[in-house]
Amino acid sequence: MTNSESIEQNNQVSNAVLAAELAVLGEVVSTVGDVISTISTVLALEGVRQSEIDNKNTQKQIDDLINEVKKLKKQINNEKP
Repeated sequence: MTNSESIEQNNQVSNAVLAAELAVLGEVVSTVGDVISTISTVLALEGVRQSEIDNKNTQKQIDDLINEVKKLKKQINNEKP
């Protein structure tokens, strides 16, 4: 094996190692992106759940106020001569 053939072989090995390292780095970046996406989805779901709870509480308050108005109307109508 000549010196130039040895250098050529070393370059090929170095290129293969570099390609493998880049592939690993790409997978790490992809995994980090997946984790961020998952966290984002969880936060969005929590926001939707909280909105549903807030809407139910608001609806209950509205229903309570409507019932109170009905009671007041009955009282007013019963007090009329």
